[in-house]
Amino acid sequence: MIHRKFESRKFSRTYIGGSKQRELDLFLEAQGTKEDNSECDWIEYRRLLMEYCNDVLNVIVTWVDTLKKLRILFAVLAVLISVKSIGIGLIFLLLAAVSHAIHWHLKCMELKRLSAYNFSLDTINRETGLTLSKN
Repeated sequence: MIHRKFESRKFSRTYIGGSKQRELDLFLEAQGTKEDNSECDWIEYRRLLMEYCNDVLNVIVTWVDTLKKLRILFAVLAVLISVKSIGIGLIFLLLAAVSHAIHWHLKCMELKRLSAYNFSLDTINRETGLTLSKN
């Protein structure tokens, strides 16, 4: 399995080249125009794809870590506040449950995105006959 560590936290994705259209143009340039991918610059395509995958994964990992801490905080607050007020304690317990559900969903997305690294590399290796590493 591939593990990625990110130096900075990101809560939203940034596009390669600064805009969604520019990112699409860069991918199309690297891909070429022929259906059989004979014009594709596989090295540049892989570089762009890895940059894209890293960016998306960084956002997901940031939200997973944040929600992990929030669900614990909400659960602790639910226990502490339920001593004084059951109603407010239940609200915090509900927030903890929702945070846990979203955390679980994002964790599944993270695993799916990690598998995209292998898929893209296997595809490029199969199409070109090159042997590119997973790093």
